[in-house]
Amino acid sequence: MNAAAIERRIASYIRAWNAQDFDAMAAHFTEPCVFVVAGGTTVMRQRQELAAFLRVNFEALNARGFGHTEIGAITSRQLGPTLALAEVDDIRRFHRDGQLMETLEVQYTLRVDPSAPDGLSIVSALWCEPGWRERRL
Repeated sequence: MNAAAIERRIASYIRAWNAQDFDAMAAHFTEPCVFVVAGGTTVMRQRQELAAFLRVNFEALNARGFGHTEIGAITSRQLGPTLALAEVDDIRRFHRDGQLMETLEVQYTLRVDPSAPDGLSIVSALWCEPGWRERRL
């Protein structure tokens, strides 16, 4: 596991995201996988569930005029021999007309998976508001 492999895996996921290829997006994840967003936590046991979950989320995004997503730098940390954390601090969603729709951050947990491209699969995605690191309780 290395930073370049993690970056390739996340970039591949974003390409599938921009193509709205739900099966390809789901193929980047383990079974089961977890999504944590402001509205709640969703655990999907199979990739077909994830593809359906993503399809529903895209209906809402597309209704708002979604065009594409661009990402900034990815910071990777090894959590253990088979786990890594990838922090994507600058995810920008754009409207179809090119105007910025929103900015967010996502932390992805990845696991070594010899059967996956680049030898990694995404286990979880945690959505974060920009600036979350500076907030203290």
